[in-house]
Amino acid sequence: MAVQQAEVDDCIVMTTPSRATCPECRAGDLITIAMAAGETGLCFTTCHMCEAKWWYKDGQLVPLASVIGLVRK
Repeated sequence: MAVQQAEVDDCIVMTTPSRATCPECRAGDLITIAMAAGETGLCFTTCHMCEAKWWYKDGQLVPLASVIGLVRK
């Protein structure tokens, strides 16, 4: 199963500046990269201001450890 366009669109919606801010510093200047790891859609987001980083899988915030396992496969 390939990554669906809706999963990529979810990344964009989750980081639209009017809706998303950094959980660490509350800045709204975020960068998000949508990618596929095997058959799983992932989104990596980072904050320009404080460089906080986090990952989404299927629209849910996930720890880095769970992402590393997906990328290894």
